[in-house]
Amino acid sequence: MNEKIKVKVHNLIKTFGDNQVLKGINLEVHDNEVVVVIGPSGSGKSTFLRNLNRLEAPTSGSIVIDDMDIADPKANINKIRENIGMVFQHFNLFSNLSVSENIMLAPVELKKASKEKAAAQAKKLLAQVGLESKYNATVQSLSGGQQQRVAIARALAMNPDVMLFDEPTSALDPEMVGDVLAVMKQLAKQGMTMIVVTHEMGFAKEVADRVVFVEDGNIQEQGTPDEIFNHPKDPRLQSFLDKVLNV
Repeated sequence: MNEKIKVKVHNLIKTFGDNQVLKGINLEVHDNEVVVVIGPSGSGKSTFLRNLNRLEAPTSGSIVIDDMDIADPKANINKIRENIGMVFQHFNLFSNLSVSENIMLAPVELKKASKEKAAAQAKKLLAQVGLESKYNATVQSLSGGQQQRVAIARALAMNPDVMLFDEPTSALDPEMVGDVLAVMKQLAKQGMTMIVVTHEMGFAKEVADRVVFVEDGNIQEQGTPDEIFNHPKDPRLQSFLDKVLNV
């Protein structure tokens, strides 16, 4: 694994009113590493991910990505976000734009790419996610799984250094999940640095370099898929796996 640290989170705390959702998270993610975050609903996983590109502002602590602390209020967050792709549970596509227009929007508007260049890239990305024939399609004509693959292509259009996935398959019908996970597996093989919050334990076992178990706003345990799934130490992790794996 590449030893360069891409993301370094130190003592990250996030409170909403009296509710402390993140209680001092420390995590380092290396270049080209795939880190999968698991844990029960309400444990703080999605809040943690949203802090990583400042969709939520940290209450305290630091988040350093490519040597820039995005928790610093003076940080140019829009510039930093250009290098961080994010794929959400719900696809957040613009329904008034075609598939290709959704993918081209950010490169043209933010990176000032020419429309020709952006169009060529959109074609290439749609081929990468298996949707080459949907270039001119409307968003409404796509299935949920296809929309999520377009959302991944849209995030990739900015050539991000890091991809964040927030439960990208949880809103999908079961038969559509495999297509989205296949695209994510391909990205992992290509060396994309990825932080993935998911309930898909099979994906975590197969693709993760490291699995991080979050419970009650803390990282309770982390390790290789083999360590986490076959030799869990923390009683809360053991209990969680018993429930989700139906052991």
